Amino acid sequence: MSAHFRIGPEIVHEAVDGEVIAIDLGSGSYYSLAGSGPLVWELLAQGASETELREALEARFGGVETIAADISTLLEQLRESGLIVEAEPAEGVAAVTAESGEESYESPRFERYTDMKDYFLLDPIHEVDTTGWPRPAA
Repeated sequence: MSAHFRIGPEIVHEAVDGEVIAIDLGSGSYYSLAGSGPLVWELLAQGASETELREALEARFGGVETIAADISTLLEQLRESGLIVEAEPAEGVAAVTAESGEESYESPRFERYTDMKDYFLLDPIHEVDTTGWPRPAA
């Protein structure tokens, strides 16, 4: 039985034009998931396990040989970045089977950005005190 995952508690995310943008509010880094990455992310948000992810992508894209390795690599990158954490098996994860279609498989692409880290960590609404406004998070 493989581990189940969920999106980390300090992560906000949004799907935009076929890619997922995720921001780690704790570190200020932001991330991009493209290719089959958004589908994997959607399934992780439901509490999917590595096995369920593999089965869903294989059902959708057929017998692509690299799916298992691609998922394993992506999960490791997501864990190392703190975007996902292990979780208890979720109820209702049966909906992880993706729709079969004519689209071709693209390996998930994962990119990390830190160029706006200082802006994401600057929180003028919550970091106001007697020293003035705004101030960077400690």
